[in-house]
Amino acid sequence: MKERDVVFDIMKGIGILLVIICHLVGWNHPYLAQFILSFHMPMFFIVAGVFSKPYVDGPTTKANVKRFFVRLYPPMAITQLMIVAWAVLMALVKHEGWDPPICELFSLLWADVFGPMTPWGKLSLGVIWFLLALFVAKSLLIPLSRLKQWAIPVSLVVAFGTLMLHKVLPYSIWCLSLGLMALPFVTIGWWVKNHPIPLWLKITAVVSWAVAICFSRMEMYTFTWKCYPLDVLGACGGTYCVYLLSNVIKKYLRITAKALSALGIWSLAIMCVHCFELNAHLGNRVRALVGVELGEWPMFAWRLLLTIGLAILLVHVPKVKKLFV
Repeated sequence: MKERDVVFDIMKGIGILLVIICHLVGWNHPYLAQFILSFHMPMFFIVAGVFSKPYVDGPTTKANVKRFFVRLYPPMAITQLMIVAWAVLMALVKHEGWDPPICELFSLLWADVFGPMTPWGKLSLGVIWFLLALFVAKSLLIPLSRLKQWAIPVSLVVAFGTLMLHKVLPYSIWCLSLGLMALPFVTIGWWVKNHPIPLWLKITAVVSWAVAICFSRMEMYTFTWKCYPLDVLGACGGTYCVYLLSNVIKKYLRITAKALSALGIWSLAIMCVHCFELNAHLGNRVRALVGVELGEWPMFAWRLLLTIGLAILLVHVPKVKKLFV
């Protein structure tokens, strides 16, 4: 059996920490948020692309798409159902009304980041949009890989067309639009695994990242691409820098490497718990019950530890573990 590459686990560990930082404190630190948003979600898609397989034949493609669905849909559905259950509990205990649980249930059926306004609220899927977008992107990569050297250009055209269409029709379902926007990153990950990347292109990507951080803005969730495709190349440069950093951590910082690789292995569970914690305001509610006031960063540390702790418990439940690891 091929040995697991710890470097990619470390990258995912760094990535999931950046996701939580961006969501919990990024709103109050715009420059930090801009730095993180410039590459952190594309990095997850690129890493997923590294482990994607090319087209073989029709039956194999159908089997792979089914495998992607079985892997990615249940965690998304369970997370959203937990959010619905929490909203129902709050409606019964704290009389917060029945609009939230109804809206969250419809969001599960709609399953997209943006949805129409309903009498119960605006439909919106939270952090777990990533799972459905990844399913769409990985599924489309399989037939796209048949184009070989044309795969990346075609994926960029598809993503740019989706971006333009979103300006006219900002609604999709099952994160289809976001999956199409993520397609170039998954395709790039698949491509770099099988082809050497020249040094000049690596340097260009890193320089583009620096330029994009200073003068552009990218936010996949809201379809914000200020300078497309500079942002795509910049995100690749940021991912490459994290790859180099992860190699250094693996070589020289053994304890840090073990901790980050563990977070990377548990990143799916952490992402789902983080989505629930964000929606339920669990950290704030527990803090309020205890009656302790916390500043911005202590509060961030508390919510981060709570999220990781709950995720660790989740991945150690025997029948649940296989859904998240």
